[in-house]
Amino acid sequence: MGCGSSVPTAVTVEDTDNVPGPPALRPSGPTQPDATPKPSQQPDATPKPSEQPQVSNDVPIVGASAPEEPPAAEEPAEEAPQAEETAPPAEEEERPQAAEEEALPAPEEVPPPVKQEEEETAPVQPSPAPAPAPRLIMGNIPSDLIIKYIDHEKYGEKMRKLLAAKELYRDNRMAKHFDLQYFESLDEDMQRGLLHLCNSGIENPDSSMGCYAMQPADYDRYKPFFSKVICDYHKVDASATQTNEWSLEGVEGIPDGGKLDLSLLGLPALSMRVRVGRNLADFPLPGAMTKEDRLNMETKMCEAFAKLIGMPEYGGRYNSLTPGHKDNITDEEYKQLVADHIMFKDMANDPYLASAGIASDWPFGRGGYVSEDRGFIIWVGEEDHLRIMCMKKGTVLNEVFDRLKAALDVVESIEGLQFAKSPDYGYVTSCPTNLGTGMRASVHIQIPNLTRDGTEAKAKSVCKPLGLSVRGMGGEHTAIGADGTVDISPSGRFHIKEAEIIVALYKGIKLLKEEEDKAAKESPAAAPAAKAGDDDTKLVLKYYGHPTYGDKIKRLLAAKELYTGNRMAKHFDLQYFDSLDDAGKKGLLHLCNSGIENPDSSMGCYAMQPADYDRYKPFFSKVICDYHKVDASATQTNEWSLEGVEGIPDGGKLDLSLLGLPELSMRVRVGRNLADFPLPGAMTKEDRLNMETKMCEAFAKLIGMPEYGGRYNSLTPGHKDNITDEEYKQLVADHIMFKDMANDPYLASAGIASDWPFGRGCYVSEDRGFIIWVGEEDHLRIMCMKKGTVLNEVFDRLKAALDVVESIEGLQFAKSPDYGYVTSCPTNLGTGMRASVHIQIPKLTADGTEAKAKDVCKPLGLSVRGMGGEHTAIGADGMVDISPSGRFHIKEAEIIVALYKGITLLKEKEDAL
Repeated sequence: MGCGSSVPTAVTVEDTDNVPGPPALRPSGPTQPDATPKPSQQPDATPKPSEQPQVSNDVPIVGASAPEEPPAAEEPAEEAPQAEETAPPAEEEERPQAAEEEALPAPEEVPPPVKQEEEETAPVQPSPAPAPAPRLIMGNIPSDLIIKYIDHEKYGEKMRKLLAAKELYRDNRMAKHFDLQYFESLDEDMQRGLLHLCNSGIENPDSSMGCYAMQPADYDRYKPFFSKVICDYHKVDASATQTNEWSLEGVEGIPDGGKLDLSLLGLPALSMRVRVGRNLADFPLPGAMTKEDRLNMETKMCEAFAKLIGMPEYGGRYNSLTPGHKDNITDEEYKQLVADHIMFKDMANDPYLASAGIASDWPFGRGGYVSEDRGFIIWVGEEDHLRIMCMKKGTVLNEVFDRLKAALDVVESIEGLQFAKSPDYGYVTSCPTNLGTGMRASVHIQIPNLTRDGTEAKAKSVCKPLGLSVRGMGGEHTAIGADGTVDISPSGRFHIKEAEIIVALYKGIKLLKEEEDKAAKESPAAAPAAKAGDDDTKLVLKYYGHPTYGDKIKRLLAAKELYTGNRMAKHFDLQYFDSLDDAGKKGLLHLCNSGIENPDSSMGCYAMQPADYDRYKPFFSKVICDYHKVDASATQTNEWSLEGVEGIPDGGKLDLSLLGLPELSMRVRVGRNLADFPLPGAMTKEDRLNMETKMCEAFAKLIGMPEYGGRYNSLTPGHKDNITDEEYKQLVADHIMFKDMANDPYLASAGIASDWPFGRGCYVSEDRGFIIWVGEEDHLRIMCMKKGTVLNEVFDRLKAALDVVESIEGLQFAKSPDYGYVTSCPTNLGTGMRASVHIQIPKLTADGTEAKAKDVCKPLGLSVRGMGGEHTAIGADGMVDISPSGRFHIKEAEIIVALYKGITLLKEKEDAL
């Protein structure tokens, strides 16, 4: 799932061996958000980037899959409003995105999570025997406290995850500054409260902040914890406090008269915007609000909106998302407001907000006030109670600054609408990143000469001493505009006055303009900053301004320059694109859309039709060769027969017990798509329902066979096998069913997550050792798992089940003559297979790493990793996950034999030590 991302993506299932043992040695299962998304229709909005890597637990602390690229602490720039300045999209302060890979579940176990293919994850399988001393160190925490809390009846599960994050996710500030001795000093209510505000970073350990306040007084109530987090993020001393002041009088750097007029610097009208986050003192913060709280807060805010609407300088209307509210808008109106960047998107798509409780009760108590001129907007019920924004195309910064302050005064003039403040920390916000002023002020400015090299490096050197950030149009690490436009904004929020923020912005613009003018005199006019590799300049210009393709091509070519790991962008050829007819162009951009919308993807494209790999072969062949490390002439041969495969033992039985090994967790899975349907990214709702109906014929046949039995669990409303919300939640909790795919921005941008939950479901055999997902990244994800020693058993059972499914008339699996079994993501193309085992090698891993094991297995094309995935800790008992990495240009039989050979060599090397 989400195989396009360069960092671990959406959550599905994880596998855990049911091994007996003392409580402290027993696996607690994977990390799951407290609020499991229901299989209900969500508003049609592209979700925010998100990530939910899983954390598995061992004794006393375990590994977790760490992201390859830690997210930046700074929030992305707000999207530039068009024409009449509209509101920016929701800003994501500390919420990185991620991608997961897939593994397969064990016998009486349940299926593992789908992880990104490059970074596949294997869940923990602890040994029944007492584990040796852990290799991971918890600093100066007394060992008796660690032991007490990792096995605590109430806090044990969360504490194990938190301490694992403390070891493996060093950028997670919550985990970094969580003090177990301080926790121990609190009473029970305070302990519960502290874990509640830490929950987002516990459930999403890759977070760079990891905590949200739950009550207005939390920053003061939990000051020993929050002060460290705040000092770390805001780079201030522990004695730092907040002074709020909007008056420009006496601020260093302000021009005479106090007018921050950019036209006096020789600049044209620019896109200017200022926003603040605010919370009401009389309500809990969003993470702790009940549904009733949210509704009451919205009702109270409507008094302020009525006052604003009655003022000629504001006017406008309030747009409520609350069903039954007098100002409730239709789904179509909501979608249009999202498309216009006026309204925020469904927050359930953000796992960080969901885990914090901030996204709960959607859409109740949510809405957006919009002024008549669309230059002033108030979001209600997002990350904070209120996100208040003012924007305008102009030259006088005071205009947006003063209008925002005046509106804040109007809102706070309503009785009972007092903004929450801390005596030390200023205005209280849910996330510590916004604490103090809650303000972000920015402009978009063209500096083509300073960005002649295609980067904002020179501009950053000018602005950095002023505490300002300079970035591309899509946020940190994204492309600058083709005309040299960058976003400039002060990075400070805390321990700085509001007036100082807006003056710092003015000073930064002034210095940038001076340096830009110098650069213009030093050299001739620059070519467009955004380059396109070897693409012809005329073609670049042609498609940059194209009415149909221009927006996507601009973003794609920006990704080509700045995200060199994005294979879609890397191999996109504008000359090939130009050679296609209109239908071909639209189709190619459709399958590239995930990588355009999420440029940090490591793949960036999904096929939309079974024939796409052949139809767009000039594009896909380069992507496939790059990812699978094969020659362009490579083709796929599918073969399950073990006969003649090099390395197979006499008799063809891959029996690990003959190697002296005990029963191991064995699993094999494949991805499959039906030839008669579009692939998931291009399916209509009707296609999804018809595909599910067709698959029910196969499920009926499997259910009638004593070796399978079981049942089908449909998520489709009204389906004869539809399950209740509670049953769905339980299947998710049992790691049998995949979660709401809208949480994966890669799948959402590809169209794969559309129409949820229609056409989705899961067949489960009677023994829970055989599972088929319906309607996830591929039409089918088919898995077989068992605890045993004979690899043939899971391999052969999977092949037999595939034959049963394909024996149904009309259920032919999609294949390409060159590329084998067709999958949505090119990473799975060919066999679609992953086979793995968990094996203990304590001697080879005595140094705490899997380096020696990798030396043994690498020549065989196998990957060896820790229990939480690539770059994570091995089990305390030396447990590792071993699996062949190949999918394409390798036979199914070769994959399972390669696994056996790798295990054989590992065992020999282990015994020799």
